[in-house]
Amino acid sequence: MWDAHAVREWEVAPVAFMVGCTVGEIVLFSIGLGGRWREIGAVGRAHWGRIAAFGVLSPLAYILVLAAITMAPVALVAPLREISVVLVSVFGALVLREGRAGARIAASAVVLAGILLMTA
Repeated sequence: MWDAHAVREWEVAPVAFMVGCTVGEIVLFSIGLGGRWREIGAVGRAHWGRIAAFGVLSPLAYILVLAAITMAPVALVAPLREISVVLVSVFGALVLREGRAGARIAASAVVLAGILLMTA
């Protein structure tokens, strides 16, 4: 709801809103990391490809949602955005064989029920 308010009422461009949020997150997360920079460096070197892909695709997906909010009612955009939560959870449980598959699928069903209630 806050995102929709910012891009609609204040007419903040989706990319500018995303960049502003990201700068704030970088500051907060950097403080939270404390003295663990060596560990972060090791993870970065080991998984740089995944980190780069996530670093591009995740903000892009969020910017697309913000752009959609400027064109369509939030009541239509929000449920579609939440479907990704369900799909990722089911993918993790069934394809990646992550633990607690039953709990993940049950939680996905709850999210799906919420989506259906929002669209009703």
